[in-house]
Amino acid sequence: MKNRTPKGTEGVFGSIARARILGLLAQAATPRTGYEVAKELGLGVSNVYPELKRLEAWALVASRADARGRKCYTLDDEDLRRFLMRRVRVISSADWLSAERVAEREALSVEAQQLAVKAPRTQNKRRNRPPEGEFRRPAEKDRALRRLKDRAGSPP
Repeated sequence: MKNRTPKGTEGVFGSIARARILGLLAQAATPRTGYEVAKELGLGVSNVYPELKRLEAWALVASRADARGRKCYTLDDEDLRRFLMRRVRVISSADWLSAERVAEREALSVEAQQLAVKAPRTQNKRRNRPPEGEFRRPAEKDRALRRLKDRAGSPP
């Protein structure tokens, strides 16, 4: 999967990897291990763990042990989470396909189908239209274009 990061993100967060890690943690429904973060983002584990340590030292990310004793990271700052959700959208396939997210998207789809948009009616006044001859191409030009296509070997 190709990841696109918005322009200026590196300047704000110091590195694109840091912005992507924060973006993933902002969208994550459950805390993630460093290995899961690396796997989801396609980054090396040796790059992810130092960033997570740095972010934890800066109190942007919190870590907790899960039931199996693995260190899992989560983003606790709600202001930063809202900012990241608007600017750096990174979501894992597990989160995207979770039952909660699918139900949320289906509800939004039903809501969108019920929206009615009324476009304003316009007056089609013939006098405001430009002469039709301006938009017609002469037959000579059509013949010349066909000859160019034939020479180039492209289908007509």
